Amino acid sequence: MLRLNFRKLALVSAVASSFLAGCGGGGGGDSTPPAPVVSTILSGTAAGGAAVVGTVLVTDSKGASKGATIELNGHYSIDVSGMTGPFVLKAAGTVGNTSVTYYSAATTADLGGTVNVTPFTDLMVSNIAAQMAETYFADPANIAKIGTLITPAKLDNAQKEMHAKLLPVLQAMGISDSVDLLRSTFAADHSGMDAVLDLVKVETNTTTNVATLKNALTQAVLATDSAATSTDDATPVSSTAMSGMNTTTVTDLQAVVKKLNDFAALFATSLPSLTTLQNAGVFDTSSNFMMSGQTFAQFASQLSTEPKAIGLKFANVAIALDAAGTSGTLTADLSSNTSTFAEKIQLKMVKGMSGAWLVQGDGRMADVSITAQAQRDEWTNINTTTGTTGTTPGSSMLNGLWVYIDPSAYNANNAGALAVSAVVTGPGLPASGVTMVQDTQNTWFDVDGMNYGNNVIPECGSTVNGTTGPITVTTQCVTIAQALDNSVYTVILKDGNGNSLNGSGYTLTLPKQPYATSTLTPAMFPSITAVTIDGAAITPSNLQTAVQTGGKSVNVTWTLPTGIVSKNVNIWANTTTNTSYIRVEKDILATDTSALIGLGTTQVTGTVSNAGVWLSGVDTFGRRLAVSKSVSTQ
Repeated sequence: MLRLNFRKLALVSAVASSFLAGCGGGGGGDSTPPAPVVSTILSGTAAGGAAVVGTVLVTDSKGASKGATIELNGHYSIDVSGMTGPFVLKAAGTVGNTSVTYYSAATTADLGGTVNVTPFTDLMVSNIAAQMAETYFADPANIAKIGTLITPAKLDNAQKEMHAKLLPVLQAMGISDSVDLLRSTFAADHSGMDAVLDLVKVETNTTTNVATLKNALTQAVLATDSAATSTDDATPVSSTAMSGMNTTTVTDLQAVVKKLNDFAALFATSLPSLTTLQNAGVFDTSSNFMMSGQTFAQFASQLSTEPKAIGLKFANVAIALDAAGTSGTLTADLSSNTSTFAEKIQLKMVKGMSGAWLVQGDGRMADVSITAQAQRDEWTNINTTTGTTGTTPGSSMLNGLWVYIDPSAYNANNAGALAVSAVVTGPGLPASGVTMVQDTQNTWFDVDGMNYGNNVIPECGSTVNGTTGPITVTTQCVTIAQALDNSVYTVILKDGNGNSLNGSGYTLTLPKQPYATSTLTPAMFPSITAVTIDGAAITPSNLQTAVQTGGKSVNVTWTLPTGIVSKNVNIWANTTTNTSYIRVEKDILATDTSALIGLGTTQVTGTVSNAGVWLSGVDTFGRRLAVSKSVSTQ
């Protein structure tokens, strides 16, 4: 899997107030100037350092709501015509690998101007509400209070108090004293106000209603902010905790962005040669480079021959530097000129002896990631004697943590010290962790001991279909109630002797808590409406014939529920000995509701006994909702 992307970080353009001035002219007409055209647009930037990947929802004083998708540069724009101010705004989605929900507010006077949605505006609204905003507005009764809760005076005062609290940081980072944290236009490009959002991280406790502001470089506490009262104390942040929060660090953030743009420029119109990549001054080409187990030479060789990489772009770049300012990590969304090329990437950046920032891969032996996944399996059985299908198709649900661990590149380079298993620990998992082992037919790891052979750690107490019948899971499972938003998990890779290959392990952040199984319904999943070959419904027999014949394709159609976009689709088939007969993946667009998948040919022997299609969609927070539709012979 290609793991790189660079999208230009575009500047945010605010929608300014628009008033049409009357024009003078001859003819003796009415000289009264026309009334000004008042804007009905709420717009601004939704960001927490990087742009929020998600949506903004605006709710007015009468409870009416409208929403919009946040653009790649963090800009949002919503026409609130027909709505009644004041307004509360909610940005929900992800920043980097973390799940976020930020609130903001606006009055009618803010229409046509800039209204930002950030962790700072979230604290402003929380202070006005005398409760954390996310908790306050979770109560429907409080929606009706927006009209009296949000006033120009309250908003202005909350902004002034938050500004006073952050003033030492703003001054140290070269931000004008006149900046308005709510209404000043800024770009989600790691400069100016956005750099402050990079370095000041806000952690909220909805139980105590206290927010903690931390220095992202050192994790030192800058200040606390109690939302238990309707006013902020405006006490400035601690200057002794501001190590590294200066214009030099802002310069480093910009240098990292420039390095990403230099990388993108190499692929602007064509593929660079291997020599060009080596000499570009973008990469650390030493033995310190590692990209999911690949050396620089292997990675560069792959990248320089991958047509889909032309037009590489980065978007939604989240940067975290270390306290010394000599290394850091970033996450970003990839895209290219190939419309179906989309992926999230993590990169390690290091500051060389010359002061130049270099890309050092991801620094990991394996391709690893984690997210929530719910999967609905549907199947039909065919009686081989009568040729009839079962009257009641079966279905089951598998819900939990999808953990992807693929050390195949590392293993190819280290035959004497293979990574053969992994232990995953973290919230909701057993104290000893969950063991994952090599899948016998694929390169990734599966949960050890589970008959169904899957890399989803299932919810404890759930029933899944195994090869010998239903299984109630009591071990090697996750307690979803404990797997909260932004929980941190650790993955330790082990060799054949049980020794760790990656020290204390790699940490992974779960962006969003899995759905509770009790809340899942078929309507929440994509729905596969048809799977056909030459117009006939797919069966193990006609799929095998189509593969052997060659030149055939499977046509898959589906529908998507509101809030879910398409992610992946593949066709698969197994033989009577449960050997993989064919597996063909198809790149799809977020808006696709159909795919034509070429089968190719295969030399695998055996009789196909079951075949089907697997389709995955994702929600705003990246949680996967997948559906599998299969048919088997009996």
